[in-house]
Amino acid sequence: MIVDNKIIKYIKNSCLLLALILVSCSDYLDTNIYGEPLLESFYKTPEDAERAVIAAYTPMREMYGRENFIASTSNDLLFGDIGTDDLLKGGARASDGPQLYEKELYNLTSSNKSVENIWKVNFKGVYFANLVLEKVPEIAFEDEARKKEIIAEAYFLRAYYYFDLVNTFGGVPLITEPLEVGEFNVPRTTQEAIYTLIEDDLKIAIPALPSRFDKGTDYLGHADKGAALGLMMRVSLYQNKMEQVKTYGDQLFTLSYKLEDDYGSIFNSVGEWGSGSIFEVNYSTNSDNLGGRMPHMMAPRSKGGIGFGQVKDDLRNEFEANDPRLDASFYNVTGGYGTEWFVRKYAWAPYTDYAIPSVGGKGNNANNIRIIRLSDAYLMYAEAIYNTDPGTAVEYVNKVRKRARGANAITVVPDLPAALSGQPLLDAIYHERRVELAGEGFRFHDLIRTNRAETILAPLGFQKNKHEIMPIPLSQISLSQGVLVQNNY
Repeated sequence: MIVDNKIIKYIKNSCLLLALILVSCSDYLDTNIYGEPLLESFYKTPEDAERAVIAAYTPMREMYGRENFIASTSNDLLFGDIGTDDLLKGGARASDGPQLYEKELYNLTSSNKSVENIWKVNFKGVYFANLVLEKVPEIAFEDEARKKEIIAEAYFLRAYYYFDLVNTFGGVPLITEPLEVGEFNVPRTTQEAIYTLIEDDLKIAIPALPSRFDKGTDYLGHADKGAALGLMMRVSLYQNKMEQVKTYGDQLFTLSYKLEDDYGSIFNSVGEWGSGSIFEVNYSTNSDNLGGRMPHMMAPRSKGGIGFGQVKDDLRNEFEANDPRLDASFYNVTGGYGTEWFVRKYAWAPYTDYAIPSVGGKGNNANNIRIIRLSDAYLMYAEAIYNTDPGTAVEYVNKVRKRARGANAITVVPDLPAALSGQPLLDAIYHERRVELAGEGFRFHDLIRTNRAETILAPLGFQKNKHEIMPIPLSQISLSQGVLVQNNY
């Protein structure tokens, strides 16, 4: 739980900004607001700019945080991977959590509450980022370097929110400035146009952002150069732009990241912002009520949790014999509905060193969300070059496997053969991604982008040319008076 006190203060104060833009704070924080500052009286000082950019991070937090229960079921850790061969919905019974049950059965409707929250929360983030990009350039700063960083953070954030939107819905409305009343009915643009905007935003952010290794600990939680490079690698991978993955990976690997020695420490408090952490979402368990909800969502019901996102046998069986990552990733609690196997990576004591919250309820957890890790970047890089430089691809996969092996004998998670190439190498990379990143919300997207979803997920109800993306929320189609066109639902 590494959290900058300034960020805590700015998040609390950002309710004033939320009031500015007609979004109520009452559901987020127990804060009394006396009067509503007008837009024209805000965005005047560097302090205003800091508050504005921190407000632009709040939708990112909301997708995993205590302030919005349904949103915290709607991220890739749960809604994303439920319905795959990795995760069972879980909960108290088969129909518990109807928004997740629809995904598990691939019986999705346009009234699905998770789908609606993905749309609303991400477009709120786009709006906040657009406000920063429109208003902050006009603010006078003594520290021009910090002004440049704030603007670059906003470009990163807009790319981040649009990336979630395009992967969920395909083409969506492309909005690059705050809209006025009467301008809200923006039609969908193409998926390609959204990806172009994402890449353009990241190309602006990358050279302008500092590296966290050149900043103090109070910068942790802000997007930095490594975060932007890592996100650009992922954006490129999802478009099958493999040369671009390599280009940005080469830049990322010049920074001071290195794999942590102990895989088992990564998802404990001692592992927050470790040497292999590229980007995290910060949470704090204290009276500020700025905690995250994921451990509560994913803990067994007998241990005070809700029990969502239980691990299927198919995923556990993917691990090689004696792979230490198996025990580091999952734990078993018998009794109740489901597989009785749970994700350790977002757990509280005694399964990690994170204590069960003592204030703010069980949804007020300190566990940071790990968004981008170095091992993920290594495996993206290996996948990008496996066909053109198989020897180097093997080296990068073996970096991940050696760390997983730790001090065990070389027969445990053994190195891939140096001469491995072609489809066997690609299959080995796919395997490594599944076990290294198990429970981190990548399985569904990995199957979609590699065209394996139909083969693997069809027995679970997945239909090709339909379930790759989700339905546009009916509420948004109704508000648009038909301007928004539905997907194949």
